[in-house]
Amino acid sequence: MTVIDNSTINSHVGEEHAIGTVILFLSFAVLAGCVCKLILSQILKNKFPAPFTVIVLILGFSIGMIIAHIYGVTNDFLLGEKVLREINPHLIYYIFLPLLIFDSAFNSHFHVIRPHILSAILLAGPGVLISTSIVAVFGVYIFPYHWSWLVSIMFGSILSATDPVAVVALLHESGASKSLAALIDLESLLNDGSAFVIFMVFRDIVVGKSDNAKKIIIDIAKFTIGGPAFGIACGIVAVIVFNLIHNEPEVEIISTFGLAYLIFYVADVEIGVSAVLAVVVMGLFMAKHKYCISSHVQVPMANTWRIIIDFANILIFIITGIILAHSLIGTKTTIIIHDFGFSILLYIAIHLARLSSALILYPFIRWSGVHLSWREYTVLVWGGLRGSMSVILALMVDSEEQIDIETRHRFLFHICMITLLTLIINGTSSKFLVRLLGVDHGTPESERILVQALEHMRKQTAIQLHKMKQEKQFSDVDWTMLNEYLPETLVQEMDAQRRTSVHRRFSVLPEFPDNILQDVHEKSTVKDIELKSVPSICETDSIPINFTPGQQYSTLRHIVWSTIDMGSSDKNKNENVDFRNELTTRFLTALLVDYEKQWFLGMIRRRTLYILIQSVEKAKHQHSLKVHWQLIVEHFRLSRSLKILMRFNGIDCIKKQSHKLLFDHIFLTIELTLAFHSARTRMDNIQKQFPELAKIDERIWHEVYQEIHFYHVTATYILLDIQQSYELCWQIHMTKRCAQILLKYELKMITELYETGMLGKSIYSHINELIEKKLFSLEFYRVQMPKGHVKAIKNAFDLLPFFQSLAVPEYRRWKAIMKPTHRWFQPNKTLIKKGDTVSTAYLIVRGIVQCDIDTVPIYYRSGNIIGIDALFSQNLTAHDTYFVSGGLLEAYRIDNTLLNQFLNDENLAPSIYREIARHILTNSYQERVPLNRLQVRLLLHQRAKFYWNQSEISIQLKENQRLFILAGNVIHLSNNEKKTYESIQLQIFDSEAEILLNSSTVAYSWMYEDEEFCSKDTDLTVHFPLQTHGLLSNDLLYPGYSGEITSSPERRRSSLLVNSGAHSTEV
Repeated sequence: MTVIDNSTINSHVGEEHAIGTVILFLSFAVLAGCVCKLILSQILKNKFPAPFTVIVLILGFSIGMIIAHIYGVTNDFLLGEKVLREINPHLIYYIFLPLLIFDSAFNSHFHVIRPHILSAILLAGPGVLISTSIVAVFGVYIFPYHWSWLVSIMFGSILSATDPVAVVALLHESGASKSLAALIDLESLLNDGSAFVIFMVFRDIVVGKSDNAKKIIIDIAKFTIGGPAFGIACGIVAVIVFNLIHNEPEVEIISTFGLAYLIFYVADVEIGVSAVLAVVVMGLFMAKHKYCISSHVQVPMANTWRIIIDFANILIFIITGIILAHSLIGTKTTIIIHDFGFSILLYIAIHLARLSSALILYPFIRWSGVHLSWREYTVLVWGGLRGSMSVILALMVDSEEQIDIETRHRFLFHICMITLLTLIINGTSSKFLVRLLGVDHGTPESERILVQALEHMRKQTAIQLHKMKQEKQFSDVDWTMLNEYLPETLVQEMDAQRRTSVHRRFSVLPEFPDNILQDVHEKSTVKDIELKSVPSICETDSIPINFTPGQQYSTLRHIVWSTIDMGSSDKNKNENVDFRNELTTRFLTALLVDYEKQWFLGMIRRRTLYILIQSVEKAKHQHSLKVHWQLIVEHFRLSRSLKILMRFNGIDCIKKQSHKLLFDHIFLTIELTLAFHSARTRMDNIQKQFPELAKIDERIWHEVYQEIHFYHVTATYILLDIQQSYELCWQIHMTKRCAQILLKYELKMITELYETGMLGKSIYSHINELIEKKLFSLEFYRVQMPKGHVKAIKNAFDLLPFFQSLAVPEYRRWKAIMKPTHRWFQPNKTLIKKGDTVSTAYLIVRGIVQCDIDTVPIYYRSGNIIGIDALFSQNLTAHDTYFVSGGLLEAYRIDNTLLNQFLNDENLAPSIYREIARHILTNSYQERVPLNRLQVRLLLHQRAKFYWNQSEISIQLKENQRLFILAGNVIHLSNNEKKTYESIQLQIFDSEAEILLNSSTVAYSWMYEDEEFCSKDTDLTVHFPLQTHGLLSNDLLYPGYSGEITSSPERRRSSLLVNSGAHSTEV
C-alpha cells in the first residue's frame, strides 16, 4: 500500500494553481497587445513612431515596474506575473527561439537574400568578432569592475547578438531598398548564431567546463561547422519528404512547426552543435526549395506562421519587459548611480563597434557584389537593436552560480539597459532616420514608373466614374460624397502616411468625350416604366389561375397558386410535390450563396446577412419561398422601443434620436429588399447555366419561377416607394453602392498593376490597406454626409400633394389640424375589411397599401385616400379589404369630422371630391366605365367637367354623354317632365338632355370619346415584362466590373470562389 504525503498533494495542487495563474496573466498580456495594435492602427493611424514590438516591450516593462512596487497584495494575476518573471531562461530559449529563427529563415525570399549571403556571413562572422572585441576592450578598460578578458568577451558576445525585427519591418513597410532590408534580416539570423557560438565557448571557459585549448578548438569547430552541416542534412530530408506529400494542409503546416522544434532540440542537446545555425540553415534551404510545399498550402501556411509569430512576439516582448523591470530593481543592491552613466557610454560604444565593423568590412562587402550607399550604411549601423536574444543569454549567465553574484547582476543590468535603450531610442527613431535620409524612396526611375502607374489607375477610374454618371440607375447618387473614395484621395492619404508628394505630380484629367462610352455594355431598357415619378396606383394585367407553360404573357402582377393536378395518380401527385419542394430548396440554397457573395462584395452588412441566412434556413425546412419573404418582411416592422420614442417626438432631443433610429431602420429595409431583389436574376442564371433542370418538369419549373417573380415584383414596388418617400436614405444607400463599385474597381486596378510589376509591394500594400479600410467603413458606417447636409427624414405633411398649392398661413393651419391624426402601421396590418362600415379612411403618405380585387392586387401609395368612398357615402360598405403591403405605412386617419372640413374648404374640396369619385367609379361602375384606376384619374382630372357649388343652373348634355352625381341631386327635364336623380349614380343619356343643378350638387360629366382617349394612354399602365429587370437594373444591385481578382475565403456553409470581375448577371 502506497502512502501519499499531504505535502506532496499540496505541492501538486500548488503547481497546478501556479500554471493556471500564468495562463491568466498571459491571456491578459495577449489581449493588451491586441488593444495596443488596434490603438496604433485605428486611432493613431500608424503615425506613432515607435514600432509595435517596442510598444509591447514598454507595456511589459510598465506592468513589471508597477507590480514590483505593490506590497501586501496577493491575487492570481500578481502570482501569474511572479511565476512568469522567475521562469527558467532555458525554457524561454527552447519555446520561442526555434519559432522566431525558423520563421525568419523559412519565410524569407531566398532569391532576394541569395546575393547577400556572402556579405551577411562577413557581418555575422568577422563583424561579430570585431564588435565583440571592441565591447570587450570597453569592459576591461572602461568599466571599473576589473573584469577579466574572458568575462569581457562573453559580455561582448551577448551584446553582439542583434534583433532588428522592428527595423526590418519598417524597411519593408516604407518601401526602402530590398537589398538593405534583405542584408539586415539575413545578417541578424547568422549574427545570432555566431554570437551564440562565441557566448557558449567563453561561458564554458568561465564556468570551468572547458579548461584546455584543444577542447575550445573542438567546440568552436563543432558549433560553427556542425550546426550548418546538420541543418543542411535535415533540410534535404525535409524537402524530399514534403515533395511526397500533396495538398495535405494540416500535415504540411503542423510538420513545419514540429520540425523547427525537433531540429533545434536534437542539435542543442543530443548532438551538441549550434542549434541556432542548424535551424537557420535548414530554414534557408527549405526557403530555396519553397515549392516542396503544395501549391494550395502555400498561402494558408504563410498566414498560419504569420499569426503564430505575431502571437509569439507579443508574449516574448511582454515577458522580456517584465524581466527587464524586475532585473533592474533586483540588481539595485549591486548597482550604483555611476552604473547608469556607464550604460550610456556602453550604448555609444556598441554603435561605435558596429560602425567600425561596417567600415572595416566595407571593401569586402562591395567585393561580394553588394553596393550600398552611405545612407543605407547609416541605417545598417543604427538598426543594430538588441532584443530578446540578449536578454535570454543574460538570464542564462544570471543562473550560473559559478559566476560571482556582482558580475551576474552587472551583466543583467547593463544588458537590460542596452536592450531598453536600443529598442526605445533606435527603434523609435529609425522611422525618422529612414525618412530623413530618403531611404524610403525609390530611385528616380522607379518613382517615375510609380507616378505613371498611379496615373493609369486614376484615369481608368475616372473613365469608370464617367460611365457610371451616364447610367440612369445612378441618377440618385450624390457625386460630391464620392470624392473621399477617388484615387486622388487615396494617394493623398498614402502621401500623408509616407510623407511623400506623389499626388502633386498628377496631371490634369481630360474631359472624356461621349465616344469613350462606346465599349460600355448595352443598357437594359425598360420602355414600360419611363415615368419621372412612380405612379401612385399600380394596376396591370394578371395571369389567369389556370396558367400553363405554353401560354405567353407579356406582363405579370399577381399569381394565385391552384392545387397541382396533373390528372394522374396520387403517386404522381406526391412526386410532383416532392420535386417542387426539392426545386424550391435548391433555389433557396443558391439564394443563400448569393447573399454570402453580396456580403463578401460589401453590399450588405453582417447584420443583414444574419437576417437573410436565418430566414433562408427556416424557409428551407418548409420548402417555401413565401416563408423566406415573410420572415424578411418581419424585419420591416418598427421595434417597440422606436414606436414608444416616436410618441414623444414633441421633445427635440427625443425626436432627433427617433429620426436617427428610423433612418437606420429604413436603411436596413433597403438593404434587405435589394438583397432579395436578386432572386429572379439568380433563377434566370440557374435556367441559363442548367437548362436540363427546367426540362425535368416544365410545369413545376414555371410555377416556381412565377412565384419567385411575384415576390420580385413586390420587392420592386417597395423599393420604388422608398426611392421617392425616403429620398435621403435612398440617396445615401445608392451612393454607398457607387462608392463600393469605385473602390472594388480601384482594388482591381492596383492588383493588376502589382501583378504586372508596375507597382512595388509596399505601395500596393499601402493603397490596398487604405481601400480595405474604406470598404470596411462603408460596411459599418455608410458614406459620410457632406458638410451642411442634415441626416433627416422629411415631414410627412410636406409630401402630400393636396396641400402644396395652399398659401403659407393655410398650409400651417392644415398641418396643425392633421398632426394629431398621423399614424404608423406595421407590415400586413389590415386597415379596412371588405363589407364593413367604414368610419375611418386613410390618407397615405409613405408606404404601400394593397387591395385584392378578384385575386388581382391593386397597389396604392402616397396621395391616395383609401376607404374614402365608403366614408363619404354612409350607404356604401367597404368594397374590398385593404392592408399594408410589405414595408411600413405612414398615413393620416380621416374621420367624418375631418372629411367635412376638407369638403368645406374651397381649395381642398375639388381634389377630395375627385378622389371620392375615382374610388366609387372604379369600385362600383367598372363594367360601365372600362378604365383602370390611373385612366379614371386622368379622365376626372383632365377630361371631365366638374360641377360644384352651382346655384340653380341648367346644363345641356349631348348624346352618349355621361353624368356622375356624387352628392346632392339633379333634375332631368324631359318632355315637360321632371325626373330626379339622387347621389352616387352614373347616368348615360341616349339623347340630348337638360339637367338642372342646385347648390348641393357635386357632379362630373364627360363624353364617350373622353373614355376612348384615356384608354389609349398606355403610359398609365405600369408593366413588368418578364424579359427585363424592371426599373432597378442589376448593375445597381451588384457592383461588377471586368477582370478577375482573388477568391473569397471559405464560409461556414459554402466554399465560394468569387469572380469579382463577373458582370452582375453572373454573380
